[in-house]
Amino acid sequence: MAQLKGGEVVAIFGSGPVGLMAQKAAWLKGASRVIAIDPLNYRLEKAKQVNNVETLNPNEVDVIDAIRSMTNGRGADVCIDAVGFEPERNVLDRLKATVNLEKGSMKVLDTALKAVRRAGTVSIVGVYGSTYDNFPLHRMFDKGITIKQGQAPVQIYIDELIDLVNERKVVLDDIITHVLPLSEATKGYELFEKKEDDCVKVVLTP
Repeated sequence: MAQLKGGEVVAIFGSGPVGLMAQKAAWLKGASRVIAIDPLNYRLEKAKQVNNVETLNPNEVDVIDAIRSMTNGRGADVCIDAVGFEPERNVLDRLKATVNLEKGSMKVLDTALKAVRRAGTVSIVGVYGSTYDNFPLHRMFDKGITIKQGQAPVQIYIDELIDLVNERKVVLDDIITHVLPLSEATKGYELFEKKEDDCVKVVLTP
């Protein structure tokens, strides 16, 4: 969706399964640098291990300042929000959402809009489920940001994706951390939701 032409600096927010695959896609589409952002160090280690990316932990650095420093003050050419409305939140974030009848938070999207360069592109693959107060339209307008978002039109891409796997241009199973029988599906969901045992991707077998 970000329509990379080659040579772009791509910052990807979230290093869960979707973020990890977005990192792979960025390299395949010709990115010159790929920066992974996630508050969990075990996910960042997985990103470095399988995708050879640079990493930033928002609990350890100011992500916006760091990205600008890494890009000579410009910002990333492309920012990808692979988190959506369920980021880590503090009590004030939760209270604001409750008062405004919002589901989750758009703080990751707001950070992406700040971190992208002027006339850059923000691609949203994370899910958002409600309206949001204080939507930063002014920032999008002022910076001339292109927004690409929505559910993946799988039918359009599936043949190309299968070819990439068959040609070994992309590896899928290197992000899998847990393989469980279908009878333990509940355990798999709990591991992922609670972020236990360094869980990144669970595969269930019949």
